[in-house]
Amino acid sequence: MKIKISEFIRKSAGTGNSPGKMPGKNHAKSGKMHHTSLVSHITAFNTRMYAASLSVSMLVILLLVTLFNIFSVAYEIKPALDRIENSFGTDSLIENVNTAAHPIFVLLNEEGEIAASSFSEAYGIANLSAWGFHRHQGKIYFNYPQSYSTASGESFKLLIYYDITLFLIGAAAIGAVSILILLVSVIAVYIRGSYLTRKAFGVVDELIVKAGNISSQNLNLRLNVSDSTDELVEIAVTFNNMMDRIEKSYKKQKQFVSDASHELRTPISVIQGYARMLERWGKDDKEILQESITAIIKESKNMQDLVNKLLFIARNDKDTLVLQKNKFSMSELVNELVRDTLMLETKHQIVSHVSPDIVINGDRDQIKQALRIFVDNAIKYTEPGGTITINLEADGQYAVATVRDTGMGILEKDLPSIFDRFYRVDTAREREKGGHGLGLSIARIIVLRHGGRIKVASKVGEGTRFGIHLPLK
Repeated sequence: MKIKISEFIRKSAGTGNSPGKMPGKNHAKSGKMHHTSLVSHITAFNTRMYAASLSVSMLVILLLVTLFNIFSVAYEIKPALDRIENSFGTDSLIENVNTAAHPIFVLLNEEGEIAASSFSEAYGIANLSAWGFHRHQGKIYFNYPQSYSTASGESFKLLIYYDITLFLIGAAAIGAVSILILLVSVIAVYIRGSYLTRKAFGVVDELIVKAGNISSQNLNLRLNVSDSTDELVEIAVTFNNMMDRIEKSYKKQKQFVSDASHELRTPISVIQGYARMLERWGKDDKEILQESITAIIKESKNMQDLVNKLLFIARNDKDTLVLQKNKFSMSELVNELVRDTLMLETKHQIVSHVSPDIVINGDRDQIKQALRIFVDNAIKYTEPGGTITINLEADGQYAVATVRDTGMGILEKDLPSIFDRFYRVDTAREREKGGHGLGLSIARIIVLRHGGRIKVASKVGEGTRFGIHLPLK
């Protein structure tokens, strides 16, 4: 059953709409046909199993009742049989047979004539076969013979007749009631089972219909799980969670495309503006010519930087990003980063502490790029005169590089989003300071690709600390 359900879900969700056909309609119709067959199979199987188990139970009960009656009969006739078997002679045997109260005993001599009988109408029932059933005066008897020999050498045959009329009537009544109960139960189980199965599989019907109607315009489709039970709830919840992830990813993708377009629009507009300025006045005015060339080169580099970042992120998303991993000294890399920062940055105080002989395995250039992003961010959001601290130490199985600043800090509500693409804590201020809001996203990709993690702590007005944990060699 689980295999079929999985096939329905896969076929419904994975098959595209044919051109010229309404989306989802044919899928739902086709899925409904399969679903109806599945419901019928399940209902029929459960009904057969119930009928079989109920029939076996009733047969067992009837068998137990029969055995109980047989043992009751044996216990009931045992005293009379004991007296007959303990007879010393022919006269004693005949007397014991004639005086037996229950059941009916008929004693036949060697010629087959009745020698004694406990039943006055024995002459009407004595001429029977050795074993069998006999009907007499509206009653049904079961008879079986036993042979006896007296001390004088005479041979007799004792026919024992037991009235089984009440037993047969009871068995017939039990059988009729059992058949009636069986029929009523099977019908009730079939109807109720079919209803419950169809109701339970309603989520599959809904899934087939909604999966066939999914498009980029209605990614908010969800299944109703209030009427579902058991494993089908998991199917509905899994589908809804899948749709939540798809919708979230689609929205992020749309936002990414929108932000990328917006970021590219600015340098393109600047380049176009300066190009028109060159066309109108640049031929004769060297000052405008130089200003335009400088601005175009700057914006071109800005655009190239943005495109390179977008390509980096796109390669990561497509899982085609290749890292050239080798063993290298993390201590040397951080010392090199500190020297570069001291050479380029004169408005802030740079403090560092680097533990020696820390070696990791990874892409040296990419890790340096990630650390440079954290240092540049610290410089960007720290007022002149502030302190930037760069540390490196080993902590257990990780090399931990820490970049701490005394800048403006980050609001607590913004911390979960700072690694999102194009996210800016303060858009206006970020525009003034430059950048595209992709640096931390790229740094996070690099660290995660190396099996590391990033810890952030920040307090508004006091500064921010980024801890980059990378596995040791």
